[in-house]
Amino acid sequence: MKYKFTIMIMALAAMGVWATQANAVTFTFQENGSNVDLGPTSTFTVGGFSLTASGFLTSGGPTDLFAKFTLGNPTETGLGTNIDTQKEVNTTDFIQLTLPTTPPSNFSMVLLASVQSGEQAKVFFTTTPGTLTGATLIGTITNADGSVTIPAGDQTGFIDITAGAVNILLASATISTPDSGSAVALLGIALAGIEGVRRAFRARKA
Repeated sequence: MKYKFTIMIMALAAMGVWATQANAVTFTFQENGSNVDLGPTSTFTVGGFSLTASGFLTSGGPTDLFAKFTLGNPTETGLGTNIDTQKEVNTTDFIQLTLPTTPPSNFSMVLLASVQSGEQAKVFFTTTPGTLTGATLIGTITNADGSVTIPAGDQTGFIDITAGAVNILLASATISTPDSGSAVALLGIALAGIEGVRRAFRARKA
């Protein structure tokens, strides 16, 4: 019987962990097709959440996005722009992500790819659409591929991604969704279940 109680506790604990971790969504920017021109604006949807990306020239005006996919090479797969010869983001353009997502969520991180020796990726926060003017730099990647964590205070406005040198790709973006009623309820059930099993086990030992 002790073995069964232990299994029940482990199962309920796993349920509680799942309830707290099941609220992360990652966009790969391949949701609307691969190796295709996506136009100046494209909305990506994953797990019921939508994130809108737009392409702009640093000098002003829109430019088309491009969903680049290289089979067998994730470091050369991501969201770029169509005007770049390698279909990546260079110093003359940038990608702007609109915050918040739909439905509202917390923006957690962007992962940059194709950042090679001598290249540089820059991530900005701004409240102004279509321009890098006045944007606040929140992260720079200068070697290898890496990610930038979005500060908790930068959740209403836009995240801009551009190249500080040569060209780069926006590989993915991760959001954390607010605890939904179902997740909170599931976590409560799990915790209550664990406590109930512990009490029953103690009672049987008494």
